[in-house]
Amino acid sequence: MHTGHPTESYQHSASAHLITLAAFLCFGLMSPMCKWAMESGLINGVCMSAFRLCGAALLFWSISAAAPRQQIARRDWLPLILMSLCGMGINQFCYVIGLQYTSPTNACIITTSTPVFTYILSVLFLHAGIRARKVGGLFIAAVGAIILIIGSQVEGGRSGNPMGDAICLVSQLAASCYFVFFSGVLKRYHPIILMRWLFLISAILTLPLWAHELMQTKWEQFGTAEIAGSLYVVIFGSFISYLLLIIGQRKLEPSTVTAYNYIQPAIAAAAGIFLGVDTLTPQKIAAVCFIAVGVWLITKATNAPRDPRVAK
Repeated sequence: MHTGHPTESYQHSASAHLITLAAFLCFGLMSPMCKWAMESGLINGVCMSAFRLCGAALLFWSISAAAPRQQIARRDWLPLILMSLCGMGINQFCYVIGLQYTSPTNACIITTSTPVFTYILSVLFLHAGIRARKVGGLFIAAVGAIILIIGSQVEGGRSGNPMGDAICLVSQLAASCYFVFFSGVLKRYHPIILMRWLFLISAILTLPLWAHELMQTKWEQFGTAEIAGSLYVVIFGSFISYLLLIIGQRKLEPSTVTAYNYIQPAIAAAAGIFLGVDTLTPQKIAAVCFIAVGVWLITKATNAPRDPRVAK
């Protein structure tokens, strides 16, 4: 039984909400900042993905002494490698490469499809129950995704692109596999321990994809946009956002944490328009509404899985 003072409990809950909100502000701003850094063509999606994976791995290893000592069991190494491919490698590579072609707002709208994919995989492989409300939500969210992709046309490099949207969708499918198939491993280890290994393994496994690109990068030509955007993606869009998210997940219900995922498109649109790398169109507004309503219906079930449905 909780015996603490009510005011203390309220403050504790309020701080957890603020921390979680800060995490998703970081996530939401990452897309336009990343797009801003890639506008000149000096950095492409492969290089930016390498920055994110390697930089986050270095930072998580640097603070791993603060986590409890845990050895990875032999049986968990293969799942850990597959987790790193789904949750970090494929997810982050596809997201950033897709962002290279589409707009920040489109990319963030597509992140809200993760619960949809998760539900489909849960029904197919985990024998999750089929509910009318969830099926209806799935249909509505699918309509939103179709509106977004069909309405994506390049307008001076400031709008969406069907290929970029499709690549971002693949990244969210990979993230859904991460949540559905590896929940047991997620629960056995401290989050910082997991993050340091997941980012490191992903960086190593994707080395053949980005090593040549990094060697060809013209570092001496980097300006404010390239430096600031890259630092933001590594420090705030990956490291700090994941740290804040870990804290929020430990204090709030997963469904509450998931709800903050829906603020990303609005943040990305505002920042993208300010930075001059995005435009707001009626199709995007309609897509946000359809996807948000659909995902809300899917995740509203009282016995929804307790795993958070978020991904960057």
